[in-house]
Amino acid sequence: MQFPDQLKITLASQSVAVDRPPANPLSRNTETSIEELKRWSGSDNSGVAVSYFFRQYALFVSAQFHLLTYQNGYFKCAGKDVVFNRVHNYGFNLLETHVSSVHFKTIDANERFSAFHYILHEQTAQLIDEFRSHIKISPLILWDNILGSLIWFYANLEQRDPRRAAADLDWLMDAANWSPMRKSHWDRLLGDASLGQAVSRPLRKTCCLYKELPHFDTCTFCPQSN
Repeated sequence: MQFPDQLKITLASQSVAVDRPPANPLSRNTETSIEELKRWSGSDNSGVAVSYFFRQYALFVSAQFHLLTYQNGYFKCAGKDVVFNRVHNYGFNLLETHVSSVHFKTIDANERFSAFHYILHEQTAQLIDEFRSHIKISPLILWDNILGSLIWFYANLEQRDPRRAAADLDWLMDAANWSPMRKSHWDRLLGDASLGQAVSRPLRKTCCLYKELPHFDTCTFCPQSN
């Protein structure tokens, strides 16, 4: 199946490029890419640079949950099959995820939770582990960076399709579904808060470290704003 051009346009608005070669890609070698991230983000701190990376990577995760919701598909590929491109948008140095359409997999509706697990474990957790094998940074910071974007997606979905959102959230809250991880990071972050509360007031206990970067201010959701 040819990947639809209109869907490529939709994903581009979420900083995901399909079947387009990157002009300024990060190295596939993790240690080298960390040094490149430090230069690109403007930080001499490896932890800050990697946190910046996962704030950008979060868009790819939420884009895939969007695809599963509206297109019954996602990109079933390992982290090594994804390329991150350095781009300059909105006056900032940012990242864009590049992926091949050969990895796009359509699924039946009853397979979506297996797809959730693949994205969270085979892609995200493994990518977090790879970076953390080279630097010291709390995994909670990186997971909060990623899930913060996903919370915004579900806060919007709840307004359009509350039954679908509720079913997905029930799955995300259950620690058993995050195995072999020992807990649900969604439950840890969201707790008893509603999605409306989560997007209207500070929720996370960790700082994403963007305030340590030049040209970025402390965000309104920062737990360390003072």
